[in-house]
Amino acid sequence: MSRRTEVQLYSLEAEQVVLAGLMLANDTLSAVQDWLAPEDFWGADHAAIYAGIVALSLAGQPADGVTVGEWLHNQGGEDANHRASLAIDIAGSAYTAANVIPHAEIIASHSRRRRLADMLGRAHDAALHKREVSTEEIMSRVSALASELAPVNAGGLVPYRNYVARFKDDLIARHRDGKPVGLPTPWSDLNKKIGGFRDGEVYVLAARSNMGKSTLAFQISRFNGLRNEHTAVFSMEMVGESAVARDVSALGKIPLGWVVGMESEFSAEDSDIYWSRTTPAMQKLMDASIVFDDAPQLSAQQIIARAKRAHAKKRLRLVVIDHLHEMALPGKQGEVIERGQAIRDVKGLAKQLGCPVVILAQLNRDAANGRPPEIKDIRGSGGIEEAADMILFVHRPDYYNPEDQPGVVQIIIGKGRNVRTGDVINLHAEFQYQRAVDWDDPEYEFVPPPRPAAAPESKSAPLAPRIGRRQSGYGRGGRNE
Repeated sequence: MSRRTEVQLYSLEAEQVVLAGLMLANDTLSAVQDWLAPEDFWGADHAAIYAGIVALSLAGQPADGVTVGEWLHNQGGEDANHRASLAIDIAGSAYTAANVIPHAEIIASHSRRRRLADMLGRAHDAALHKREVSTEEIMSRVSALASELAPVNAGGLVPYRNYVARFKDDLIARHRDGKPVGLPTPWSDLNKKIGGFRDGEVYVLAARSNMGKSTLAFQISRFNGLRNEHTAVFSMEMVGESAVARDVSALGKIPLGWVVGMESEFSAEDSDIYWSRTTPAMQKLMDASIVFDDAPQLSAQQIIARAKRAHAKKRLRLVVIDHLHEMALPGKQGEVIERGQAIRDVKGLAKQLGCPVVILAQLNRDAANGRPPEIKDIRGSGGIEEAADMILFVHRPDYYNPEDQPGVVQIIIGKGRNVRTGDVINLHAEFQYQRAVDWDDPEYEFVPPPRPAAAPESKSAPLAPRIGRRQSGYGRGGRNE
């Protein structure tokens, strides 16, 4: 039976070396200050001395043994005299500042280990004794903390020319090689307006219920998953099998009613045709690079932890979340504040993974009322507007008035950087096939919505003008070519 050896999770010697070096050469502090905190020190006295060095440096004052000791005296407390004397002693032992950074890394590493051990201990206790805490919640907390404990001292300011060089490469790739700015959507006119979905940015797709935002979101994920762009979908409203039904309908051009089991509404001849289309559609989906999570009411931290786990196995190129207003909230600060924080957390995920995140949002119940929606109509709009990089609205005029542009679904740019807000992109709704297609799609066939038998006939209002032509390199909307 092997004996377990406990590791000492601190180094008082490393802490003294760092403090001595910093008081000898104050300018060395800038190399460690953004990732080494007072709480990373094991010794409380050492933590107080480091806090004094940081405070004096921020105030533009010298931080040597005497000045740090005086600062500690001014803080008061029963340990003030002892800590002031210790600061002078440590400063007197300094002979070089050359080893500050490697010894600071030792301190930070020990600190991360202590925090991890503490978290695992609390998780162990919760797993054994707290029945009201779910296993999934415990695992999510551990996973989230583990990601936070990664070393953070690799970042910082870099020469601006590095960014210029990267921009130059992207510019050449776009103009010479036709590379899209971001991950493409299924619709060429939208791609031309927004340049696709850019890495590290959050896109809010907002609409009232029954506007088709989930249909468009699943089309976006399907389109990119079939292009081998690894996509993660979090669906808190729909189970995975229902999502598959929609995808089979779209890929096979099979009415959703038949796919979900309403065969009695279709003829035997229609059923034979649809069966022949089902198998190839499912085969395409079997090969799609999509991972799917249909757990209900996930919190932002749970989504982040699960996305990071998936990313560790295979790099994610897109994350789709359906939707923001189904996510669980802590319930401590009010919905507006917490929805905004959830978006900011998701924004952090987008930047960490280096991929775009598309998140759906609901409008207020009494919003729009037939008019095109605005940012103020989003539930909890304040925090969402601040954190989102782009907000796109989905609007169907014929939902309110069947004579108003029948069969048209509009995507309205409500907010965005480097794009013109207020622009409207018109798509053809093929929601019987769970998709929308480009305005100039040559295979589009208008299927009028069913009308009551007693309703008087009237001529349809003219459709909105076309916006642009299909952009090469993106494929036709809904067919995932």
